[in-house]
Amino acid sequence: MDVFIEKFVTGPIETNSYMVTNSEKSVLIVDPSSGCEELISVVKKHQYIPEGIIITHGHFDHIIGIDEILKAFPGTAVYVHRKEQVMLRNADLNGSVMIGWRWEYKGPVSDLEEGDVRIGSFDLKVVAVPGHSPWGCALLFEKVCLCGDILFAGSVGRSDLSGGNGQLLVQGIKEKLLTLPDDTVVYPGHGGRTTIGREKRLNPYLQ
Repeated sequence: MDVFIEKFVTGPIETNSYMVTNSEKSVLIVDPSSGCEELISVVKKHQYIPEGIIITHGHFDHIIGIDEILKAFPGTAVYVHRKEQVMLRNADLNGSVMIGWRWEYKGPVSDLEEGDVRIGSFDLKVVAVPGHSPWGCALLFEKVCLCGDILFAGSVGRSDLSGGNGQLLVQGIKEKLLTLPDDTVVYPGHGGRTTIGREKRLNPYLQ
């Protein structure tokens, strides 16, 4: 089933929050930061059915919109890898204290396990690449990759925050992402999209 990706730049440090839709008018919301009014408006306008909120990793700028989404669409399940879940519940670990806001999510979460996953009407593959955060995940929908802050156009995620490891990050990118087809489109957590082929050729951190 084809999926369609729409990006919304949200939150205090211009995070890419994504809306993934399919032909069944279902939607997955990925990494909602604060200020998701436009995303919520689009979901309501088209009468999409929210089937999950997926968190690629637990840093504050990718999670502080969870409350907004749940207020608009109560009962939507929140998916995050079990090794990242503690970050949602601890403001010191998720970094929200850096912007003077002790944001924590205390609600229920569902485990996002590595491998082939079905969430609602969506089939995807979850690929864990630790190093930017303890256990960040990329989401693969055939030749589309939503990778959070693991990989950027011309760069990679920072590794100087709690749980970071630059060596593990680069190793994981090379072993798990650069082995994807060159025409795989990469949608990162900040900035513009790129492709696996472009990053293999030009990314100075991966040579």
